[in-house]
Amino acid sequence: MTFVHDDPEFADLLRIVAASRGLAVSLIEKDYWVTHALWALHAQGFEVWFKGGTSLSKGFGLIRRFSEDLDLKVAPGSTGIPVAQNWRSEGVKATAARRGFFEALASTLRVPGARVGLDPDADDPTWRNARLQVRYPQAEPTARAGWMRPFVLLEVGDARVTPFVLRDLGSLVHDELERLGRLDAYTENRPRGVRCVHPLVTLIEKLDALQRRASIEANEPAAFVRHFEDAARIIEAEASLPALADHADVRALAEDMLAKRQIRALPRSTDPAFALPQGPRTDAIRKASDAIAPMFWGARMSLDAACVAIRAWISTRLE
Repeated sequence: MTFVHDDPEFADLLRIVAASRGLAVSLIEKDYWVTHALWALHAQGFEVWFKGGTSLSKGFGLIRRFSEDLDLKVAPGSTGIPVAQNWRSEGVKATAARRGFFEALASTLRVPGARVGLDPDADDPTWRNARLQVRYPQAEPTARAGWMRPFVLLEVGDARVTPFVLRDLGSLVHDELERLGRLDAYTENRPRGVRCVHPLVTLIEKLDALQRRASIEANEPAAFVRHFEDAARIIEAEASLPALADHADVRALAEDMLAKRQIRALPRSTDPAFALPQGPRTDAIRKASDAIAPMFWGARMSLDAACVAIRAWISTRLE
């Protein structure tokens, strides 16, 4: 048996799926390789926790936005690579241990059909985080999409990963093959039982990021504007989310995150980040929001509607 991407007709399959979904071929291809890369981490024996926007989309179906990166916490598992114990210290020994872990991760990880390496543009001298590029042979150049990287980016670091929910994941290509009854002809590479961080953890992190970044001119809106709509979509679906494990309610979760310095401050409904007052800064944020439109495949929520939902949620759930 072979992987789907080894099939000589893989490019044709991508075009068929893209046409049926009304999406760019390069987006369908990236979605497949994102899924394949996550499967490879699990298949090789690493312990993995999956968070961020791609988790919201693939793990919980909460957002209709394509996210091309994988936000992960990775532990050695059964691979035998060195363990980094101290993720806070900036001392020489702790920093060297973290660097050793990330370099071993990059050299050990095998993603069949792709090349893995550390991102040469990464610039964290403390090595608390690292970025790995998974470069795959492109059937459709990502340049045609106008905004996608020509590789899957694994953003790996220490992070809060509890509570999490186990989820089985797949791609749009896998869905189409399953619909056609052809999936059994290929080697299984859909990740199963993935530890997806609970969306309410992600919600609190995104609100914290907006409070810290939205009002500061030096922060490019493109780096955070997606958080508005993502946060509002989580809020919209809160009633259907799995129960929080080990926490009485979301305020207890937020207070625990604050105590462990995983957020800078509790979100406040009166914070200017959630008001979008008229002016050049808000104009720049709105422009950045318009620019990411190609990342969405469903109906969008306006920035104003997202802010209304965020302020109401904070005032009733955290204040």
